[in-house]
Amino acid sequence: MRLSTEQLERLSERVFKVLKASGHVGFDYSSDETVEDRVLDAIMDVLEDDAKTEDRLSREAERLVQQQSHIAKASGKSLDDLVDEVKNRLAKAKRVTLGDGPDRADTLAEKVFKAIWNVEGIDFFSEDTKVQNCIARAIHRFRHDDERMIDAVERLADRKTNEERYTNSWCVAFDRYLSEVKQKIAAVQSTAVEAKSLGNLG
Repeated sequence: MRLSTEQLERLSERVFKVLKASGHVGFDYSSDETVEDRVLDAIMDVLEDDAKTEDRLSREAERLVQQQSHIAKASGKSLDDLVDEVKNRLAKAKRVTLGDGPDRADTLAEKVFKAIWNVEGIDFFSEDTKVQNCIARAIHRFRHDDERMIDAVERLADRKTNEERYTNSWCVAFDRYLSEVKQKIAAVQSTAVEAKSLGNLG
């Protein structure tokens, strides 16, 4: 899943707000009144670097497939499928975590934690692993290319709960509603495919 710069910015903001509401960290504004901005920038830098790394892998995979076009044609696979296969092999060789699963969120969380650790003015009140887990869950939860769906589920969680947005209890509710929405979308898509198949048979 490729996120735009704007989507990465929204993801950074959500991760920051979850972290701030978690109680795992605090901010010393007396040492630097811009500490929140610098923490947010540090999160954004990590997410942008990750996106750029994937972009470079994609370009490298495309070049390799184009250089071996005769093999590509003989394989009978589409160009996109071959590029994805080569990209995944390159990522494995370079030890880069791709995909949209929890492994990538964990990897990004470790990098985010290291980045914000060096920001002056941020205080940590929990163990490192708890902070990283909080960041990882937030990244996995909100790293989605359908911004409208995320916004809609956020509003739904706001309406259905009396919890402050991005607190742990609010996030639990958000996860539940997001899962329900995805299931409904999948059911609608499945019904549409079945209807189309029946129409073709007729």
